[in-house]
Amino acid sequence: MASLKPHLLKPLVPGVRFMATNKPAAQNVIPTWNDYFKLRKKRRAYEVASYLPCTIAPAFGTFAYFVQMQVDPLTKILGLDPLMAAVGATIGAGFGGFLLGPVFGNSLFKLMNSKAAQGMDARDKELFEHIKKNRADARLNSIRNPVPDYYGEKIQSVQDYRSWLRKQREHYRKGVFGGDVNGLED
Repeated sequence: MASLKPHLLKPLVPGVRFMATNKPAAQNVIPTWNDYFKLRKKRRAYEVASYLPCTIAPAFGTFAYFVQMQVDPLTKILGLDPLMAAVGATIGAGFGGFLLGPVFGNSLFKLMNSKAAQGMDARDKELFEHIKKNRADARLNSIRNPVPDYYGEKIQSVQDYRSWLRKQREHYRKGVFGGDVNGLED
């Protein structure tokens, strides 16, 4: 079977990808930057929507555990009164769930949009490279001239990206106005 050419085997095994064939590009799933920004907005909505259930579920579970637990009122848990320890643990579990909410939301988004997930990762890297290359130098930051959206989190469309670029250039001009630009180009 090793002597057979892969193009002769294709009709016999339709679901197998041979070494000689090209893998479809992940970029083709997300053809334009506007499509990418729509998916990015949708991913953010999944992340925000997951905050509430991911906060309430662990807090409720911890609360339910401590409600049914039989504790001697004279004993201490971690050096605290049992009621205070239960309240602290419940709040801590809720806060931990709150922190894990976006991770859960992002995983849910990737599960629901599995075809676009690989393309999203590639576009995320490409966008962040653009942002790293074009953002203003943070050393020019001051109270009167704060760095505008350093990580590009507010970019939701191509127009927003162009506006972000203008703001970065404006920040750079304000920062070096009358100053020395030597040493900033490293």
